[in-house]
Amino acid sequence: MKQYRNLLLALPLIVLAGCNSSSSGTHKAKVAKPAADYKFTESALDEIIEDREDYFEGMRLTYDGKSYEQVQYAEGFGDILLITRLADVHGQTIDVAVYNDRRSCYIYSPTTLLQTFDCRANKRTVGKDQTLIQSEIDDSREEVTIEFYNEAFEALGSMGSTILTASDVDGKVNIVTSFAFDDIYREIDPVDGPRNESTLGVTTFLQLKDIVDKHVGQEMTMKFNSHIGGSGDDDINMYTGLLIHKTKMHTVVTPNGSVFSGGTDLFAAGQTRTLQRAKKIDNFETLKQIGVHSWGTEGKTAKDFPYTDESHRKQATYFNTVMGDKGIDFYLFTLDSAPFKGQHWVTKADSDKYQFITHIE
Repeated sequence: MKQYRNLLLALPLIVLAGCNSSSSGTHKAKVAKPAADYKFTESALDEIIEDREDYFEGMRLTYDGKSYEQVQYAEGFGDILLITRLADVHGQTIDVAVYNDRRSCYIYSPTTLLQTFDCRANKRTVGKDQTLIQSEIDDSREEVTIEFYNEAFEALGSMGSTILTASDVDGKVNIVTSFAFDDIYREIDPVDGPRNESTLGVTTFLQLKDIVDKHVGQEMTMKFNSHIGGSGDDDINMYTGLLIHKTKMHTVVTPNGSVFSGGTDLFAAGQTRTLQRAKKIDNFETLKQIGVHSWGTEGKTAKDFPYTDESHRKQATYFNTVMGDKGIDFYLFTLDSAPFKGQHWVTKADSDKYQFITHIE
């Protein structure tokens, strides 16, 4: 496992958002706007990816005579829960859910299904940099050992838990999203609410880049066929969206899918942007398929920062690039749509105003 020399620096300092709002008022006073003058560069992208390389070796599991050392996907819940998918040298995978606030942690695979082990404090050796959990499966008494860097517990949750699966049909490529942890979520039910939502992160960018490199020159469509709850890493997420834009991909929210926050940012990057409604109704905002809100950090909201702040300029540049003339106004709309912890689901009036959804089916 590599040393986490850049881990804290690599964590996104600001959790950005997506889109949404219901505008109020009709006054025509001129509103100051952030400048679309930020430079997204290949060297900056390379630095972001290099900073996150350590994430992929941030946890090790030894179980049933096998060692799983490569992190493929992760979903984090602050300092309370981390769910990871780990792979061994042969590509065999296993999911691990490590809780910090309860007796039991879990291992899941399609063959062994859910296994429970004691992960309380008396099973842990916590050092300055690393934590070691030594325990046994409750039923079989098989040994389980988990090692992770203390800083990694929260950092790994920003990697992303969205799987991209590409299929080539008649020369056209469909890229379909799914959630890496659907199975273990059904077993341990870690969230309240009807939707299991995945996040976007460095794993999303790397998957998409690999797909693009394999299908140069082909028409591609990104289909959001699962529920995307946002991005855990907005710096890399904007580069994912720029890759969608650069390759002239189409984006589609399917009847089975939804996008929120950073997911909506990626939807915005499509050359065409199609909403396939879950029900054929006009007030499709009630279906909660395309959502936005403001961003915030350290107790502040986006509008607490001047528009000259780099965070605003990044977002303005991004939306101006992927949406054209309506992009900056759409970004400002997201800031007014709902607070950071709130949600606004895009209406037809919203979409028409900013020419956002290009096709409604």
